[in-house]
Amino acid sequence: MPIKIDIQENILLAPFTTFKIGGPAKFFVEVAAEEELLEALNYAKENNLEIFVLGGGSNILVSDEGFSGLVIRIQATSYKIQDTNLECGAGLLLSEAVRLARENSLSGLEWAAGIPGAVGGAVRGNAGAYGSEIKNSVEGVKVLEISKIQKTITKQIPNSKFQIPNPPAGEAGKFQISNYKLQNCDFSYRNSIFKQNKNLIVLSCVLNLQKGDKNEIEGKIREVIRKRTAKIPKESSPGSFFQNPTVSDSDLIKRFEHDTNCQCRDNKIPAGWLIDELGLRGKRIGDIMVSEKHGNFVINLGAGKAQDVVMLSSLIKMKVRDEFGVQLKEEIQYVGF
Repeated sequence: MPIKIDIQENILLAPFTTFKIGGPAKFFVEVAAEEELLEALNYAKENNLEIFVLGGGSNILVSDEGFSGLVIRIQATSYKIQDTNLECGAGLLLSEAVRLARENSLSGLEWAAGIPGAVGGAVRGNAGAYGSEIKNSVEGVKVLEISKIQKTITKQIPNSKFQIPNPPAGEAGKFQISNYKLQNCDFSYRNSIFKQNKNLIVLSCVLNLQKGDKNEIEGKIREVIRKRTAKIPKESSPGSFFQNPTVSDSDLIKRFEHDTNCQCRDNKIPAGWLIDELGLRGKRIGDIMVSEKHGNFVINLGAGKAQDVVMLSSLIKMKVRDEFGVQLKEEIQYVGF
């Protein structure tokens, strides 16, 4: 019996993002199971629709015009704990993964306390903070691979929980479930093979953590939350807006280390410091503003538009490039542009 999914039309995307910005998706569906995801993908193929996979809604900016294809919102929030392994569905909020680890006396995710978004997006963008990254905990990632449309299905997926439904005649596609080990994920700073290849959809991951003392873990989480609360704005934002750039200017590195009394790691200088040096905190276009609390946070004061974000981002990049010779790159993903 075919899976029934609820394809909706003209659904406003802003409420599904942490930036609270964005127009409507022409088509929209929420999926919680792999079978539902396959059905949604087949629907997109039948109707020649571009797809965008939405998780927790952080680190993205949706166009004011919205998205003309099918937005698939991943709601897979299942989890399993076995010894020191935490297996998470891609739709599980990162904050919930931190809570589960703490409740089970598992250490290794304390750095992620307070970070918005879902586990799938964190893996895709190799989320990190305070010198740690999610790649340090990833043991494996379960992925759905979308191949080019073909005339026939090649074979059923071994060791899969379900069988691939036969697609409609003439619209056959090839989908494959694969398990990527850590060494195959190509993790780098805020990047991974899953971010580089739009035909790879993260379904779940296994995080290998360490047994720890629950009180110590709770103490570390409280300290991370204290630090984050002190510098992260409360207004709607996508999270850190720019990646921290790698710089080659030794004088600039020395200036940063002297002014902040912080060691420059891997020749990366915080984007927020560069923006602060230019006095851009509080810079505003429309209802979009550089936070007065942290230079690398662009916030929505209430009625912000995507076009104003683009203008402010371009202004910041131009000023940083002109003053320091450094090219900033957005950490966020543009959707519908």
